[in-house]
Amino acid sequence: MNRRSHALGLLATIAAAAVGTGTAAQAATGWDMYVYNPVATVSAVKGMNRIIAEIEKETNGALTIRLHLGGSLPIKTTNITQAVSQGIVQMGDDGYFLGNVPIGGVLRLPMLIRTPEEFKKAQAIMQPYIDKAFAKKGVLVLGTYVYPFQVPFSRKKLTDLDDIKGQKIRVTSPEQGAFIQKLGGAPVTLGAPEVPSALDRGVVDGVLTASSGGGNTWRDLLKYNYRIGINYFDSLIVVNKAAFDKLAPDVQAKVRKIVTDLTPSITEAMAKEEEALTKKMAAGGMVVTEEKPEDRAKAEKLIAPYWDEWAKEKGPEAIEALKKVRAALGR
Repeated sequence: MNRRSHALGLLATIAAAAVGTGTAAQAATGWDMYVYNPVATVSAVKGMNRIIAEIEKETNGALTIRLHLGGSLPIKTTNITQAVSQGIVQMGDDGYFLGNVPIGGVLRLPMLIRTPEEFKKAQAIMQPYIDKAFAKKGVLVLGTYVYPFQVPFSRKKLTDLDDIKGQKIRVTSPEQGAFIQKLGGAPVTLGAPEVPSALDRGVVDGVLTASSGGGNTWRDLLKYNYRIGINYFDSLIVVNKAAFDKLAPDVQAKVRKIVTDLTPSITEAMAKEEEALTKKMAAGGMVVTEEKPEDRAKAEKLIAPYWDEWAKEKGPEAIEALKKVRAALGR
């Protein structure tokens, strides 16, 4: 049996199990969780395994969760929302949800949010909008963790913004893509599992990511890193509402509390390791260039008109949400 046939068979088994979990009242429940990260050694996956272990411990095994790494199932990173909505997997680490929940793009607009403190302020405004959009798909958002600033890396010379012109840059959202286009680059949307081969084959020249994300994972395929922060990348811990509602109330409460309590530790771990990993990559031969103030001013001026253009394209709710966030941030 080839790998794809095996994976499809596993999906069928998972789907059948999802149907069957509600038939045995009070019986132990088994869930499957899909994450977009393809390696288990990154902080995000370590954090998710810790959350899973704590859930299984605190519920005395009433709920067990099997984690599947990115690329191990035939689920695209951009389809995690649908996979959870349809009950193919009951739980997901969903960082590529903007195609399904566009309103969340307010938090990804390039150069809009400049510090972790500003992100928290904006997130508090946006969370009700995001929760409402996911709820329409039968999905609950239980928690969020946030990567450090997304910065450009490349195989080709990249020591200032002008160097992006003519380069093919992997992006994680249309909002990042718009920014790269304005700089004269060619944006390419790829999920994390697809990036190494794309870099190796020259499908892309570089990526937007954090050192504590793909930067460290793909460091052997990259030669330059320019430390200008484009935007933060928030990843949501989501569950299928129907599956969640079948859990006993005390189990539901424990799951909610554990995810709420532990997801901030993922954000903190990545923030702490960002500088150390960047220095390690520089020591290993990567050309790391600190942000130039004139480049930041140039980037903000270039992209600011896009914020309102983006909101108008998305509709009245996006216009309203962006207005609130800009007012809270003073821009």
